[in-house]
Amino acid sequence: MIAQIAIDLPNFEALDYLYVPKNSLKKPKESIVGHWVIVEVRNKKKIGLVVGLKSHTSARQVKQIEVVIDNLPPVDESFIKFLTFIANYYHRALGKVVFNSFPTSLKSIKNLEADYINKKKNYFFGPNEINKKKNQHMVSWELNQEQKKCYESICLARKPILLHGTTGSGKTRVYFSVIKKLLQDQKSAQVLYLVPEIGLTPRLHELLQSYFSSSEIEVYNSTQTPLARAKTWLKMSTGKANIVLGTRMAIFLPLPNLKLIIVDEEHDTSFKQSEGFRYSARDLAVYRASILGIKLILGSATPSLESWMQSKRTKYKYLAIKNRASNQPLPKLTIFKKNYYSHEHGISEKSLKLLKTHISSGNQALLYLNKKGWAPVFSCTECNWSAKCINCSVNLVLHKEKKEFLLCHFCGHEELPTRICRNCGSNRLKLSGMGTEQLTHKISELLPNARIMRIDKQLIKRKKEFDDCLNKIENGDVDIIIGTQILTKGHDFTKVSLVIAMEIESNLKHPDFRASERLFQSLIQVSGRAGRHPQEPTTYQEPVFITEVIDTQNDFLTFLSNASYVDFAENLIKERKNWSLPPFTNLATINLTHPNRDILENETDKILVALDEIVTNFQKSKVKYSGPLKVFPEKLSKKYRSRILLEANKRADLHKVLYAIKPKIINIVAKAIIDVDPIDF
Repeated sequence: MIAQIAIDLPNFEALDYLYVPKNSLKKPKESIVGHWVIVEVRNKKKIGLVVGLKSHTSARQVKQIEVVIDNLPPVDESFIKFLTFIANYYHRALGKVVFNSFPTSLKSIKNLEADYINKKKNYFFGPNEINKKKNQHMVSWELNQEQKKCYESICLARKPILLHGTTGSGKTRVYFSVIKKLLQDQKSAQVLYLVPEIGLTPRLHELLQSYFSSSEIEVYNSTQTPLARAKTWLKMSTGKANIVLGTRMAIFLPLPNLKLIIVDEEHDTSFKQSEGFRYSARDLAVYRASILGIKLILGSATPSLESWMQSKRTKYKYLAIKNRASNQPLPKLTIFKKNYYSHEHGISEKSLKLLKTHISSGNQALLYLNKKGWAPVFSCTECNWSAKCINCSVNLVLHKEKKEFLLCHFCGHEELPTRICRNCGSNRLKLSGMGTEQLTHKISELLPNARIMRIDKQLIKRKKEFDDCLNKIENGDVDIIIGTQILTKGHDFTKVSLVIAMEIESNLKHPDFRASERLFQSLIQVSGRAGRHPQEPTTYQEPVFITEVIDTQNDFLTFLSNASYVDFAENLIKERKNWSLPPFTNLATINLTHPNRDILENETDKILVALDEIVTNFQKSKVKYSGPLKVFPEKLSKKYRSRILLEANKRADLHKVLYAIKPKIINIVAKAIIDVDPIDF
């Protein structure tokens, strides 16, 4: 009998190995599919997954499976089907899919041969140590009428659910109620709870532990130690834990009793892997739920247009929560025109006056600026030279945290700022633009007694640091929070009553057709941090959302001032349909990189010539392609980049061309990656 085995190797599908039951701990032939095995590849031992059996092979010589690994739990047929779909849809080698988020400590042949899992079974399979003090205060709440109506509809629904709840509407309460009902009905059921950012995990994990104190709850993300990740993988794949809270990588967990998937903030682009294997965890959640016939909830205050259209096409059941759980009003948008004072001090006089009023009342304010560092451009006024990264074709950003340095936000290159222009020798250098560091400095000068906290990924590099910041905000030890988009997602700040969004217009000038959608989503999300909870009458301030712009008549601001995502989405739908853009067409890109620009151009031309032949054979009207397209930045980490765009009305036509071009891509000198349903342009 020949076993087909997926191994962690690029550009290889499943490899054939001889399966002899007597050398496999006397397992019956039928049971070997789904088991993890050790095989020899190129004189090295590797772990693999048996994905199928067949009676014969075309290979001249076939090696024998060395060991069937008994203490690694096998996966079921539906999970293999799921992995195979991923490999086919994203045109990725099956072995690379299988081992995409597989724990490194469990992949080690040395560990497996040393009986690593049995030696650590008390750690891997023992109960989690839960802080008892945290669980003395059990979380419990009653659903209001809107939430209850949605909960009841979810329980009865047979389709994926798009839960569109305004910021602070209590979507989490609905999720928890659905989980509670599921675990009451099926004690062994498993729940996959996906969130877009690691920063959302700690508080939500605490909440889950408090609400489901008798259930085993695990976390799965990239910040875990290899040992902790192995523990979660083993517990979930053996069905010993009920709930796993994870980022996009958790979609690859084997879950034998999976009955519910929740994708919170489903619109968030973080669910799409942007490098290497470019999968969408949200889209995979939809497929996984469909093949298992289980419930799927996609939740957001600002749904993606793709999900919005699926609900309009009745593929998803649309449910809405229009009011906040606290019955507090949504923040009112105020638009201020930028003036000289704004450019000089980072904030207008009107905004400053409101800022003083809110923090003097004992409330907190959040200033949102999605630019890290001190200044994004360091340039010469004489010749327009600007400091650029030696590895990437981008400007270096000036930072003044502890020391003054220029930093590339793409590759991490650092250098000291020059005092004279490197092009013409002039000492007339200037800084342009403003980042969170400079804004913090300017606000501290305007309000020297205010307690200001800056939060961005440059400053918050470890989970504990972020947790400490959130605790200080919750305890009222902070008056003004200044931060980037890390603060827009899911955080429940009880004392924030004022949000000011800075420098938003540059986002509208971005060539990406999704730029306005993303900006609207981020602004609605960040504005929703204000006024979420009732305040004492003595400290009450009506929640306010301010944005300062140069062009106050922009159509975008009209939609934003009405805070109507429905109207904005419907308007975008018309635009996308007119221009034949997603979700009314299907896209894929072939992304090529090489250190030498000339070689990259030649290799791109080879792919274009091959595409012309393939598309002509498949009827040119069905699939369109264009390229090479400009990519920003053109050079990244010492490699030049180019892109070819493919478009088709029918997804099957698009994949037909991608399958045909794949062998050509594998054999070129440049590195090439296929991205199906790309989101970055």
